Order: sequence, then structure tokens, then C-alpha cells
Amino acid sequence: MNGLAAGATVLILASGCNPTVRIGVVLPETGEAAVYGSSVKSGVKLAFDGAQEVKGAARGLEVLYRDSGSDPTRAASAAEVLFEHGALLVIGGVTSAEAKAIIPVADRMGRVLLSPSASAPELGGRSQYFFRVYPSDDLEGVKAADFLVLVRKTRSVLVLQEDNDYTRGLLPVFVGELGSHSGRVVGSVRLAGEGWQEQLRGALARQSPESVYICGYGEAILGALRVLRSLGFKGSICTTSAFNASSVLQRAGSQAEGVFFPLASLDVSSQQEPVRTFVAHYRKIYNLLPDIYAAHGYDAALAAMYAIRDLTERTGAAVRQRMRALGGMEGVMGPLAFDDYGNIKHALRNHWIHLGRAEDYESYLQRDKERPVPGGAI
Repeated sequence: MNGLAAGATVLILASGCNPTVRIGVVLPETGEAAVYGSSVKSGVKLAFDGAQEVKGAARGLEVLYRDSGSDPTRAASAAEVLFEHGALLVIGGVTSAEAKAIIPVADRMGRVLLSPSASAPELGGRSQYFFRVYPSDDLEGVKAADFLVLVRKTRSVLVLQEDNDYTRGLLPVFVGELGSHSGRVVGSVRLAGEGWQEQLRGALARQSPESVYICGYGEAILGALRVLRSLGFKGSICTTSAFNASSVLQRAGSQAEGVFFPLASLDVSSQQEPVRTFVAHYRKIYNLLPDIYAAHGYDAALAAMYAIRDLTERTGAAVRQRMRALGGMEGVMGPLAFDDYGNIKHALRNHWIHLGRAEDYESYLQRDKERPVPGGAI
């Protein structure tokens, strides 16, 4: 059964002759995080709209969208209103800051909050009602540090950091893992305020780092990358999974070439379901290949629909129990299986931008190893 058909079946089973089932969606459609909110929403809507195209299915589900404006306080207020209006579950908390603000509301209301992309480690286990389909930074920070030291064979790293909830959770994990392999941070530049570009120039000249780790969201990564390229930095550049948003990569252009980042894999060429149907429908609707945020948004919507299937007791506790039992259900990023802290159980792989697109670096190295040597024996 394909992804959209599966979602449609969920709606039919959930609706029957019962009253409307409400799901809320709170996303940053405007403001500084809109680049992520728009991608997440494209995936969320694809899943819900595709399911509601089935005749009669819309009777069982009403999806209510709200814009957080990239403001955590506004996100929390919107979620509370949606819960008060009967939403059994809210998909929200695109950023770690927004998730952090909404979790107490979900906990107080006894309703599920399902985040499509918040990754701060501290969020896991904060509430029995919190789940996320995006891997925790506990995994990403370790993967990035291991990559620089064990794969790229670098020991000295200059850290360029944005200051927010996301980086405050991710950076200590990265630094700790780096030190466990005898790597060292030779300096740090805060990507804010006047003069950071000159601070970066000075740090590169003084420390001569073998690699740079850019810890931040898209805008900060773009700014740091432009300066590094203008200064002719030749070492390895590693950044966060936040770099892999379609609009961010498009704006980065050729400056993105060779930049590394950890990521849960999405094989857009896969013929397995529900990936094949998801990619085909996404291209049909948006005339684009989906990025990782669209994929996680789609999975969040699938998980939400699976959780309300055949639901006889329409309570937050019943939905929470369903969320904990989704291990057999498949999303486009892998199984929709959560641990005891509400974290998705996905593995990360090293990626890089190669010839203008994100590519699995480990697969690239394997193919390169198997490539015939020019002039060699046949």
C-alpha cells in the first residue's frame, strides 16, 4: 500500500460515523524560521491533502493550520487554542525553541505534541506527551565530530556558532565527542554582532585550523560560508543538518560545494514505498524534489494519522499510547518507532554537497573505491 493510500485508509477507518477528529499544525510560515516551516508544511499538507482526496475521508479529519511567526510564545499560544478547540494532537515545534515553549502546554492539556524537526537533546523525556520524528542532536553532534576526526583526519577545529536553543544543545555534544578522539577546538567565533567577520579572519590566521564546524541554522551557515569562501579557506567545512533545506542550498549555490553534514538519509530514487509515492506526488504538486524537512513533515502527518486510526477513546492518553506503538509503521525516513523519551530511532549518515546536490558521502567513497583506475588492467 502506498503512503497516500495508507493515509487515506487511516482517515476512512478513523471517521466512520463518528464526529470530526481534529489535528492542529503550528508552523513558522513567516519570520526567520520560515525557510524550514515552509518545507515542513509542504510535506505535512501533501500527506493530509492526499488522504482527504478519498471520497468521504474528510468527514473524519479536520486539519487546522496556524502560523507561529517564528515566535515561541506565539507558537505556544496557538497550540493551546488548538487543543482547547479539540485537537487531539498538534504537529508543531519546527525549531527547538518553539518545541520547548509548546511542551508545557501539551503536558498541561494532556495532548500529544509531535515535532517534525526540533532536535535539541534536552527536549527528549521532558513530557510523556512529546514525540519527534527528527533525530536528536545527541546523534548529530557525535556524527559530525567523528566524521572530522576519523574520516577527514583533522585534529584542530575552529567553531563558528550561532547562539540559540538549537546550538546550545548541539555544540556541547560535538565538543565532547571531538575531545574523546583527541581532537581540539582551537577557537570559537560567535556569528552575531558587529565585527564577527574580522574575528573570523583573525582566528583563521592565528590558529590555522584544519577544519571548521559551523553550528547554526541556515542564515548563519550561509553568512559564515560566504566569508570562508572569500578568505580562501581550504580545509574541511562541516555544518549541521539545517543546511539541507532546499532554499538554503539554492542560495548557497556553488559556495556549498564540498560542505559536509550529518543527515538521516532520504533516497529520492528509491522504489520502495512509501518513498516512491511520496517523491512522485511531491514532484507533481511542487515541481521539486523534496528536501529532508518536507520528508519529516510528511512522516509527522503519517504518524498522526496512524495514531488516530480506529480510535474509540478520543483522549490525549489514548493517542499517546498509539504513538508509542507505531514501530511496525513505515515512514519515508524509516520506521515510525520512538524510544521511551519520544525520540525517533533513526541512524545518521555523512553527507556532502557534490556537483550541486546533497549526496551520501559514505556511498560516494565506496563507489570511488570501486571505480576502475584509468590505464589499469581490464
